Amino acid sequence: MLDEVVASSSSYTQPSISGNSIHQMDERLMAGLQFIDIHYNKAPLSLRTVSKSAGLSVWYFSRLFNAHIGMGFREYLKSIRLRHACKLLATSKLTIKEIAAMVGYTHLSDFYHHFKERVDVSPAVYRRGARNAYMNSFDAMEPNKKQ
Repeated sequence: MLDEVVASSSSYTQPSISGNSIHQMDERLMAGLQFIDIHYNKAPLSLRTVSKSAGLSVWYFSRLFNAHIGMGFREYLKSIRLRHACKLLATSKLTIKEIAAMVGYTHLSDFYHHFKERVDVSPAVYRRGARNAYMNSFDAMEPNKKQ
């Protein structure tokens, strides 16, 4: 099961926006999404800050956001942060605490809770699984290795 979780890590954390929806999106909403992509790791990133950067009221930005993205701002931000955390867990030697801080979590317990809720395993178990999957992919490529 862990191998499946690791293999599909981008699918459960990556919010999807259909191609048609992108073309129909308000430019100000696109600016807000770009702002989130750049500043997702800033701990107190709020809907108010993002909507202000897009030049929209909080209420209007929130309505546009929900209509085009299909989820609320907080859920989207959590998804972006956890997607980046998964990449860092799989590819870096940073501690889990450092990774949590790098993706915008001020409380390690919140990071653990959100990660486990979304991924179904703890960050440490995810990291072990990602490393094992990485090593297994190299083992499969070795020509003299018996399978």
